[in-house]
Amino acid sequence: MQLPRPRATHVRTLLASAVALLALAAGVLAASEARAATTGANVVFILTDDMTSAELAGMPNVQSLIGAQGTTFNEAYVSFPLCCPSRATMLSGQYMHNHGVHGNFPPNGSWFKFRSHESNDLPVWLQQDGYYNVHIGKYMNGYSLVDGTLPVPEGWSEWYGKVSEDALYFDYNIVEKTGPLATPRITFYGDQPTDYQTDVFGDRAVDFIRDSAVSRQPFWLNLWFNSPHGPFDPAPRDLFSLAGAPLPKLPAFNEKDIRDKPKWLQRQLKRRLTRRQIKVIDNERRRQQEQLISVDESVGELIQALKDRDILDDTYVIFASDNGFFRGEHRISSGKYLPYDPASRVPLLIRGPGIPHGGVSNELVWNGDIAQTIDEIASGSINQAVDGRSLLPYAENPALRSTRPILLEADSGPGGTTGESAQASAARVRAARVHLAGRRGVKNLEQEPDAIKSAANNIATAPAYRSIRTDRYEYTIYSNGQSELYDMKRDPAQLRSVVTDPRYRFVRKFLFDHLSLLTTCVGASCRADIGPDPLPLPKSAVRRKGKKEPGTGIGISGRG
Repeated sequence: MQLPRPRATHVRTLLASAVALLALAAGVLAASEARAATTGANVVFILTDDMTSAELAGMPNVQSLIGAQGTTFNEAYVSFPLCCPSRATMLSGQYMHNHGVHGNFPPNGSWFKFRSHESNDLPVWLQQDGYYNVHIGKYMNGYSLVDGTLPVPEGWSEWYGKVSEDALYFDYNIVEKTGPLATPRITFYGDQPTDYQTDVFGDRAVDFIRDSAVSRQPFWLNLWFNSPHGPFDPAPRDLFSLAGAPLPKLPAFNEKDIRDKPKWLQRQLKRRLTRRQIKVIDNERRRQQEQLISVDESVGELIQALKDRDILDDTYVIFASDNGFFRGEHRISSGKYLPYDPASRVPLLIRGPGIPHGGVSNELVWNGDIAQTIDEIASGSINQAVDGRSLLPYAENPALRSTRPILLEADSGPGGTTGESAQASAARVRAARVHLAGRRGVKNLEQEPDAIKSAANNIATAPAYRSIRTDRYEYTIYSNGQSELYDMKRDPAQLRSVVTDPRYRFVRKFLFDHLSLLTTCVGASCRADIGPDPLPLPKSAVRRKGKKEPGTGIGISGRG
């Protein structure tokens, strides 16, 4: 779904006494002037691939040069935990149900599905605002030559996009356009240490800053790494540097009891991970962290280049990942796609003008907010057509909080449900109301053929789903009618679904009603606050077992 791009300035509703009204108006005016002053600032957006929040601990440059100099968002999510849909969201600011990229492969997913948006997405908007746009690295799954031509999407002044079907870290091609009027060319990088992909991308970004950044401001620089995506190949100098190193314990790793999980998952994960599987996962985790050493080095060199050119203070630097990755949590050895935190929660940090040092925000944010943030930096205004919301107010004031929920949604397009058939009519009705009827899931959680040894996964299929994440809860409905609910305040590792707990019956209704609205939201309706989360009932107030929830037809003791 392609939307026009109307702009609107910030509007605040002032309800107070006359004296308070004047004081508040003065504060708003000052804030507006400060925000307007950021218009024209440079933007650097650094993106990793399949990186979890836990892996940030092994990246000292990212922590000290971005996090400690800006704001870290502890509750950052991607709405569709899969590479291509997530990247489509970051460039469009839209949920999957609006941009229409349903996976990594055609016909319903991949770059080919997103191409119709390239005339009206973030790089085009920033180009209209006078920005010099540079993309370096991975773009989207499926990006390749088209009928023998070298495609460069609209809006990019310079382009260095890796061809998708090539190998990742060695023996790959990059489509290169070195300037606005340059003719695109293709360059092959081989198997020598100097060809290591992360270093090539990082060096290209540093060269841009050192050679031309001052004369080409304002600029937006996209530096999108493949690391630590599998196959897990670190830079040769870093290979085995962490061999034998202790690994941080992962919450919910090799979960002992999964009887709370939906039946489709229980049936595929009957046994816990074996010692052999755990050993493979541990080795891969070390290789992933070794891959991120070179990413962290590139971040340090890039920040230093900005500082050397005396433009660091005029530049916003955003660091994020396109999705997380399972490393044995809930017995899932590898992959992503599902709404659980290991796949959907990601690192997100931002530094820049007006952002205090060392801030930590617990505001719930998502990857669609990144496009709105970059657009606001460039234009000084809010793009009402996108689904996301600017991060700037929450980065500038990390204590600021709202009650806006986010939607997690995943399917690979039409074609029927995946998993066991729904048995209860009420469950089928619920799935239809959140627009899951006739939606197809995935055959595996990675949905990409790789040399990932742990991908011999015991999950063969996963249903489509829709999920709502609020400050306290995550409530998911699958296309087969099954559901789960987690009280994240009491159970942050998602070890005990309370979907059948009668104490949460009103919580379920509250979340279901808002989930139904979110699944078709567009623009401002995706950004609306819903009020504080309801509390679970005290034990003394629980109704007798089996009584139906008002207006839903759902038994309070049934899984649904």
